[in-house]
Amino acid sequence: MRDDERGQYFLTTHSPAVLRELTVNELHVVHNSDGVVQIVSAAKEGLEDHEVQGKIRSSTEAFLAKKVVVCEGATEVGFLRGFDDFQMASKKDPFSFHGVALLDAKGGSKVKALAKAFKSLGYDVTVLADGDAEDQFSPKDEKELAALNIPVLMWSDKLSLEERAFQDLPWPSVLASLKLAQDELSFPVYDHVRSRLLAGDLDKDTGTWIDRPELRTAIGFAAKKSCWFKDTTRGDLWFKAVSQAFLDADFAQKNLALELGKLWAWAEHV
Repeated sequence: MRDDERGQYFLTTHSPAVLRELTVNELHVVHNSDGVVQIVSAAKEGLEDHEVQGKIRSSTEAFLAKKVVVCEGATEVGFLRGFDDFQMASKKDPFSFHGVALLDAKGGSKVKALAKAFKSLGYDVTVLADGDAEDQFSPKDEKELAALNIPVLMWSDKLSLEERAFQDLPWPSVLASLKLAQDELSFPVYDHVRSRLLAGDLDKDTGTWIDRPELRTAIGFAAKKSCWFKDTTRGDLWFKAVSQAFLDADFAQKNLALELGKLWAWAEHV
């Protein structure tokens, strides 16, 4: 059909396989909101620099969703998948029920452009980004997206997900994270953390470690820099290892839990 010059073909699809074969010039996105139909070309002016073509092939599910969560990286995507499973186990409807897709931006520097691109294509969009690299995603970028009605969730104190989590998680969940990284993911956890700890003794048996602020900071930095959970599968496993924290009333008031709560509310109600 692509080479047939006798006329035009208009086809609708919800098939990821079909989408992957299309170019941006052949794709139009159709949205129906309260009876109002909107048709937007994926090749519309202004999207040239946003790598839409590559995302059609690598993240097809996002184009078939109603709502898109642009995540800074694979850790966030995996962590949110674990969060989604936890919510389903709590008798809540999953992200998919609410038409939500998780998109890996593959770096903070790409978050803003992707969020703007999907917004331009008519999707509801929110962003989940780290706060530790303002040269890649800054408060200015956050304000720019907010002005476009794109909510941005960032961890407080300019921290990454790993750093924020190890500040906020109950200590048993911190130890569970260390056990996962060491025993299942085969990282030399003691060596990684010891090299980041500025003072104090540290037992080689991570299970005996005692909660203290400087140790939490060292663990978070080691987890980030040594990439303990830096892919989707490991991010998912990490959430599952710490999921019981989300039943803890004190933890529910911490920044990590509060931001994820905001994300879930957005998924349910937007």
